[in-house]
Amino acid sequence: MNFTIRPYQSNDEYGIVKLFENVFGSTMTVEQWRWKYEGQGLPNEKSAVAIDELGGLAGHFGALAVRAWCMNRFDIAYQAVDQMIDERYRGGVQRRGLYFNLGSFYWEHINSFKYGFVNLNHMRLGKITGLFEDGVSVKDHSFPAKKHSHPLFSLEPMAWYDSQIDVLWNQVYKGIGWTIVRDREFLKWRFKAHPLREHRLYGLRRRFTKGILGWIVVQERDDAHFLVDLLFIDEYLEVLLRRAAAMAYREDKERIVVWLNNRYDDRLSAMGFESVERGTYIPNIIKAKVCNNKEMNRNFFFTMGDTDFM
Repeated sequence: MNFTIRPYQSNDEYGIVKLFENVFGSTMTVEQWRWKYEGQGLPNEKSAVAIDELGGLAGHFGALAVRAWCMNRFDIAYQAVDQMIDERYRGGVQRRGLYFNLGSFYWEHINSFKYGFVNLNHMRLGKITGLFEDGVSVKDHSFPAKKHSHPLFSLEPMAWYDSQIDVLWNQVYKGIGWTIVRDREFLKWRFKAHPLREHRLYGLRRRFTKGILGWIVVQERDDAHFLVDLLFIDEYLEVLLRRAAAMAYREDKERIVVWLNNRYDDRLSAMGFESVERGTYIPNIIKAKVCNNKEMNRNFFFTMGDTDFM
């Protein structure tokens, strides 16, 4: 079977959402696809598709464009999402099959920072085909909901358009590593406009002073508050998390759960967080390698909000 491999073109999304349902067994509507790929107003010009001899969509590697601060400059980065091959065309992975050929085209045509979150099977497949090597193993950091009193600090609801979000971003971004631009525009797209899940935004304030010291985005899941995104002045991380745990306690939750990169492991452990590898990985992409494993673990600031599945 011969395939035509090319960049995404307008109206491909109708075949992409059908392939998504066939491969993953869940539904993504065209409207959800447009929120995901076009909702930030950035062009979808790096996604790649494979077309079979009958004109059908045989594979898709999505590239979600995001504004990023990386290696001391602002750029458009790309998150690898919705990587899927029609089951009829799988196999032959070792530098011969459609997965390798589509993946090679995809990675070679993205000339800026790129990353993705994959499960263990996808990680293994990427290593077999020579596309991936070890990068970051993501951990669920969990902390029990409990009473916590600190009269100097409060965690208060915030509006998604609050200008203090941008003030905080401009204050801290140069010190946190390589990261998505976490400003009002990003938060409104990623969380307020999310077509499937509801989120709440809270800001950490010091009493009798102006401005915020950090913020969290909360998603409720069963017995837990998932802090799906957060940003903070470094010295106030522990206060922010303790106030979040106290809020979870008041709302009859059992725990809070957060993702942060390895530079925070010691601080979270000292607080009493339980950290468990969850089987999600951020591979170092060989065709796009800009750093080694140690640099990636140290410098890439990520949260659940960087993914497309949390």
